[in-house]
Amino acid sequence: MKKTLAKKPKKAQVNRKNQKTNTFEFGVFDLTVPPSITEPKDLKSLNNEWVPFGDDNLFPQYLAELKRKSSTHRSVLAQKTVFTSGAKFVCDNDSLREFIEDVNADKESLRDVFKKLADDYYTFGNAYMECVIYDGGVNLYHLDATTVRMSKTKKEVYVNPDWCKYWNQDKKIKRLPIYPRVAHNKFVIHFKDYEPTFNFYGLPDYVAALEHICVDYEIGKWNHTKFLNGFQPSAIVEISGDMGEEEAQKMVHEAQKKFVGEGNNGKILFIVKNGDTSPANVQIIKDDQEGSWIDLQQITDQNIITANRWQPSLSGIVSSGKMNNTGSEIRIAYDLVMTTVIRDTSELILNGIRTVLYNEMGYDPSDLKIHYDPPISYANDVDIREVLTINEQRALIDEDLPMLEDGDMFVADREVIVVEKDEDGDGEVERKEITVEQ
Repeated sequence: MKKTLAKKPKKAQVNRKNQKTNTFEFGVFDLTVPPSITEPKDLKSLNNEWVPFGDDNLFPQYLAELKRKSSTHRSVLAQKTVFTSGAKFVCDNDSLREFIEDVNADKESLRDVFKKLADDYYTFGNAYMECVIYDGGVNLYHLDATTVRMSKTKKEVYVNPDWCKYWNQDKKIKRLPIYPRVAHNKFVIHFKDYEPTFNFYGLPDYVAALEHICVDYEIGKWNHTKFLNGFQPSAIVEISGDMGEEEAQKMVHEAQKKFVGEGNNGKILFIVKNGDTSPANVQIIKDDQEGSWIDLQQITDQNIITANRWQPSLSGIVSSGKMNNTGSEIRIAYDLVMTTVIRDTSELILNGIRTVLYNEMGYDPSDLKIHYDPPISYANDVDIREVLTINEQRALIDEDLPMLEDGDMFVADREVIVVEKDEDGDGEVERKEITVEQ
């Protein structure tokens, strides 16, 4: 005999399409700094052959998003990249000079690839260059550091276009050997600095200032929100009266229209109280938050710049009392970062490129160098009397000034000027020597 199972009563269906809700949906960038940034020590416990970077394996993605959120941090990283890349590459070898103008199938120059490598190195503490050997040469490519993870053996890397989705799909992940190993005419060079307790990945300079970079983003977000919803009344006036529900709702909607948006700071908010016969109450509101936010912004900027081993003057922050000597301050700061940051990073990446050019292409890249241009000119510090002739100086003052017969020399070369004049018209020329004071 078959048993008949009692059907459970269906729950009442609710038409959620037209149902109103008080829940608002909004997107939030999770700025929470990872509590610890470590590498796994027990590699045997890993289910995969690659080593995760961060507890969720998305630490590079977090750094990339952080770079897009903080204006100060992004500016410093961009400046470091530009200075490291220099103005151009120079060398004496004509064949090598021709190669560095076109180093891959994408028609990129060596400076294009080098600039991307420097950008990744400063942003993530790691940079990866993919090399493809072909008959007669090698193509050099930049690998996006967010897509690369190191293998347990340190002999190859795993490249995944999206580690959020395809971390367990072998078809999406490709493996490339680390130089000097070569497979299928391809290999990768990994650039990183030494970091204690980190055997597979490097860390960026600013890793100690992640909290401050988050604060920089939050300050900008707070300012934007304040201006967007800019109702900051100077006073609230409560008025006793008699008002119905519809009138009260109408007043709320009118207040939202008038007080939300730019240009509404400092207005007075009137509130009509229903059934209250007490006298009108005026409350003066004082906005005294600006000072603390300004101090916080200055502290945040300073900590971000310091953590990046950068100089404030190169970021447009001039020291107090040095406005008249800005050029000198910038030049001193530039020389300092060149010595402590730029040249070391440039040589680290350039030495890897030189190794490939020498071993795989037979070039002698010893004279391959980067030509650097200082951020500001030295023109204001040059005495024009030492670099321009007398006539050139006269033309600089006024193009209509007549040129002197003997003005095509420097003032320093005319310690004594001989002047010939026939003052009485008798044909006898008098010679006078005029000593020029230096």
